[in-house]
Amino acid sequence: MVRYPMWVMLGIVSGLLWGCNNYLYGVGASAAGAGLVVGIGFPLACTAVNDMSAAIFLLAVNGLRGTFRAIRTVISRSGLFLCAAALLGGPIGQLSYCLGILWAGPTYALALSALYPVVGCLLARLLLHQQVTLRMGIGIVLAVAGGVITGAVAPDSAPLLLLPGMACALLAALCWGGEIVLAVRGMADIEPDLAITLRECISGIILLTITLAFFSDDAPLHILSAAPLPFMTLAAAGAVAGASYFLWYAVNRAIGCARGMATNATYIIWGVLLQWGIAGAEISGQMVLGCGLVFLGVLLVSLYPHPAHGAD
Repeated sequence: MVRYPMWVMLGIVSGLLWGCNNYLYGVGASAAGAGLVVGIGFPLACTAVNDMSAAIFLLAVNGLRGTFRAIRTVISRSGLFLCAAALLGGPIGQLSYCLGILWAGPTYALALSALYPVVGCLLARLLLHQQVTLRMGIGIVLAVAGGVITGAVAPDSAPLLLLPGMACALLAALCWGGEIVLAVRGMADIEPDLAITLRECISGIILLTITLAFFSDDAPLHILSAAPLPFMTLAAAGAVAGASYFLWYAVNRAIGCARGMATNATYIIWGVLLQWGIAGAEISGQMVLGCGLVFLGVLLVSLYPHPAHGAD
C-alpha cells in the first residue's frame, strides 16, 4: 500500500512531468511556426497531436502490462462519468483555453484558467463530500495566487475581444475543475490507468476530428507534417503528458482533489526552473514571489493529515 507521503511525492512528480510537457509543447509549437500562423487551427492541431500521442503512449503501456483484460469495467455507469470528464477536460476545456489565449491574451487566460483548483475543491466538497479544512483552503488560494503572479505580464494594450476571451478562460477553469471531480467519481470502480487512457483517447480523437473536419483546407496539419523535429517534440510532449495525467488521476483518487491539485500545481515552479536551466531565461522577482506562494500553498495543503481523516 502506498503511504500518504509517497502519494504527495507522486503528485509533485506529476507537476514536474506537466512542467516538462508545457516546455516541450512550447518548443515544438514555436519551432513549427506557431508565431507565424494566425487563428485557432494551428494550436488546435498541436493539441490534437499532443493528446493523440498521450493516448498512444498509454495504450502501449497498458498493452504491455496486460491491463486491458479489465476493459469491460469501462462499460458501466462509472465509465460514463469518465467519458464526461474526458469531454470536459479535453475538447471543451482545451478549446476554451485556446480561444482565451487568442482573444484575451496569455496573461488573462493564465490568470483565469489557474482558478481550476478552487473550482475543483468546491465541486469535490459539494459532490464528493471530500473534506477541505481552513488550512487546505488557504493553501489552495496561495497556490492559485502564486500561479497567477508567476505568469502575469502586463499586456501592451487591451485585446479587442477581451471579455469573450476572459469568459472562455473562465470556462476552461470550470471544465478542468469539473473534470477531475467527475474522474474521481468514475474511478470508484475503474483503475486510474484505464481511466486516463480512456480520457486521452476520447480527447485526442475528438480534437483530431475537429482539426481535420474544420481545417481541411488550411495549413495546420500540413505545417506540422512538414516539420519532423517539431512534430516529434510535440509527440514527446504528449507521452510525458500521458504519464503526468496518470499520476494526477491516481493521486487525486488516493488523497483527495484538494491535495492532488495542489501538488500538481508545482508545475509552475518546475516550468520556471526548466525555462531558466535549459532555455536560459531570466528569473524575475515576480516569478520568485509567485513560485514561493505556490510552494507555501502546496506545503499547507499537503501537511500530513490527522489519522482520523483516513489518508493512507
